[in-house]
Amino acid sequence: MATEVLRVLDRGALSEELERAGEILRAGGLVAFPTETVYGIAVAATDPVAVERLYALKGRPRDKPMSMMVAGMDPVRERCPNIPPKALQLIKRFWPGSLTIVLPTQHPDGSAAGLIGFRYPSHPLAQGLVEAAGVPLLVPSANLSGKPPATTADEVLEQFPDELELVIDGGPAKKRLASSVVKVEGDDVTVLREGAIPQWRIEEPHWAHVLFVCAGNTDRSPLAAALLRRRLAETLGCTEDELEDRGFRVSSAGLAADPGARASRRTRRIAREAFTPPLDLDMHRAQKLTQEVLDQATRIVCMERGQREQILAFFPHRVREVLLLDPEGGNIDDPAGESMQVYKRLASRLDAAATLIAGSLVP
Repeated sequence: MATEVLRVLDRGALSEELERAGEILRAGGLVAFPTETVYGIAVAATDPVAVERLYALKGRPRDKPMSMMVAGMDPVRERCPNIPPKALQLIKRFWPGSLTIVLPTQHPDGSAAGLIGFRYPSHPLAQGLVEAAGVPLLVPSANLSGKPPATTADEVLEQFPDELELVIDGGPAKKRLASSVVKVEGDDVTVLREGAIPQWRIEEPHWAHVLFVCAGNTDRSPLAAALLRRRLAETLGCTEDELEDRGFRVSSAGLAADPGARASRRTRRIAREAFTPPLDLDMHRAQKLTQEVLDQATRIVCMERGQREQILAFFPHRVREVLLLDPEGGNIDDPAGESMQVYKRLASRLDAAATLIAGSLVP
């Protein structure tokens, strides 16, 4: 058969594509589509013939179960009425997002029903597909067993040229890594596969790495980072050098930074003059925001709405962790070229924000 390909031109208007995909899935067909990590192939979990067909198509061992994709918590609670507290912590931190959580499930009579992996994606197309299908979906990655997962529609078609009913081409997958997989049984959390979420972020629930982001990383973000380090140390009753031993790291980066540039002269001056004891930014060197820098952070705080939007355009799965410094949604404007009075107001505003952030991080 010839595989139908639907190219998504407007991600805000997917009703027709999703309606068509839902019809195919309910009829026992296979649909490939993008998530925030890689492309997946969906099949109705309620159709054993279709499920067997997908196992055979991928060459996947029958003892390797496929995860269930959900668009909310109801399907998880139905199958796992007693979700372990450790799993709830992971769900709160990472869902919707790039984490598959394997949980022990139960039959309606309360007897054990085995382990099932659940994934709640952050990609709007993936969420919409689950809702449009109206049935539980099993969704492994779109690849032949043993080969790398497809990250574009073309790569899907290279591996499955005419075996699928539908491929939804939503452009390249952003993360290009499969979801991370953890198994939670009681108090035991086991990382089965490290993927889009680094293992250390899963295993260190109390670790916090706050990353401040501005444009050049020479004014706003380095000053904010220095202030948060001071306020955290005061809150914890320790020195700034002891923060990492307490589970806290603070850093800064710029979307358009010139790597190695010093903090601006006026930022260094206001850091010395506006605070007691003075803040020392003489050793600061600008760094450019990269995926590696972003991956290390648990909270990314942007100075402007446009900066947040730019990050989320490439990393939509981090939507819950990429925030604006101003809780009311305003911009913290770049002070470059302005008077020392403007820098003084900036310092006061950043210090107030640092105090609030420190309070939110320390129970």
